[in-house]
Amino acid sequence: MMQLMRQTMQTSLRRASACLLWLAMTSVPYAKGPTKTESGPIPDAIWQVMQGRSWHADLPCPARDKLVLLTVPYIDFDSKPKSGQLIVAKEHADAVAKVFDQIFADGTFRIERMELIDKFDGDDDASMAANNTSAFNCRYVGGTTTLSAHALGIAIDINPVPNPFVKGTRTFPSAGKAYDEPNERKPHIVGILLKDDTVVSAFKAQGWKWGGDWSSSKDYQHFSQNGR
Repeated sequence: MMQLMRQTMQTSLRRASACLLWLAMTSVPYAKGPTKTESGPIPDAIWQVMQGRSWHADLPCPARDKLVLLTVPYIDFDSKPKSGQLIVAKEHADAVAKVFDQIFADGTFRIERMELIDKFDGDDDASMAANNTSAFNCRYVGGTTTLSAHALGIAIDINPVPNPFVKGTRTFPSAGKAYDEPNERKPHIVGILLKDDTVVSAFKAQGWKWGGDWSSSKDYQHFSQNGR
């Protein structure tokens, strides 16, 4: 009987722990939350979840102390204030915070969701399909052995569905097909990124580059510090 009770208690604790980890990674409403981006070290609970998802021991991923967790205020597609999370390189955290604080203060741009990509098991395709705004993900550029700028914590993808990656006849995510031609990209579309708009201008003011300016392909969702 005692052994059964101990096993039941251990199972309950594991479930409670998993629940807490999940809550720690979820975008939540913040009725009286901060109106400025907050920066801090990655908590143990989140670091544990990142293992094998967005951080891999067999890849040259940045050390934990080279990354920071940003808690970011934003306005969602229902025009409600939310608080999301991004992990970025520590040395560029201040620049990223300034960008998102400017976006939030302006109040016109909408972000559908902002959750750590670990919620999608580090799967970039799944995150894009969910129109999730994300940053750090230690992975290679698709189909190559070249580390992505996301792997260095110096890239951010915003609203991937209305801002897809386009190369030739390929569009990612597939739901972004309706927005992959220049003449289909209109200011009235919620969450769309356009040349010289509030978001693009804010990133460029910090020296970051926009994938919408690329020539051989277009990555409308993508901002990076190194232009790649």
